[in-house]
Amino acid sequence: MSDRAAILQSVRSASRALDTSAADIAAEAAALVADRTGVQPGFDGVHLTDRFVAKATSERVTATVDHVAGFDGVPGAVQAYLAHVKRSGPICVQSCAELDGLNWTGMERGATLQEDGGCAVTCAEYGIAETGSVVFRSGAHQPILTNFLPLHHIVILRTSTLLAYPEDLWAHLGGRDAPQSRLLTIVTGTSGTADIEARNVRGAHGPKHMHIVMVAD
Repeated sequence: MSDRAAILQSVRSASRALDTSAADIAAEAAALVADRTGVQPGFDGVHLTDRFVAKATSERVTATVDHVAGFDGVPGAVQAYLAHVKRSGPICVQSCAELDGLNWTGMERGATLQEDGGCAVTCAEYGIAETGSVVFRSGAHQPILTNFLPLHHIVILRTSTLLAYPEDLWAHLGGRDAPQSRLLTIVTGTSGTADIEARNVRGAHGPKHMHIVMVAD
């Protein structure tokens, strides 16, 4: 027996998975998370919106948050943010039913993202209160690159789409047999890295600034 064959035989002998059926493996996996409350942080008594805002604006996530009463208030919130960060020039606004019909007077919109420090406005499909994350799925009206390329990423999020935990998301995606988008992205705040001298640097491989406009509905 060659050395290679001997090593592979040892691996096979040590792996009990060879004698375990797929059903048994699935049952063991389900048992690990049978009681999610044992591993999920509790925030009973805290409104999902308050929990989401606290996590999204935390020191680790570093997003900023604004609130508007309805979608008609979105352009004003975007304009106020741009004035606050002293930004001008065209902004790339996602083309979708929620945003196309709004009054963007006073702001220059472009179909493509401005290079080297542009600003994009996109709609998130869900928000996750536990982590302060926002969820995007790719599609004809959801170009994913606008979530990663801008310097300033302005996210529009309906408060009614807030979920408590990441695990709650999967039920809203239709299950394993439902048609799925090519890409599901869960974004938690601004891009950051601490690879160099453990210094937290923002905007390393994505937006340096994230501003979330929460729409009450």
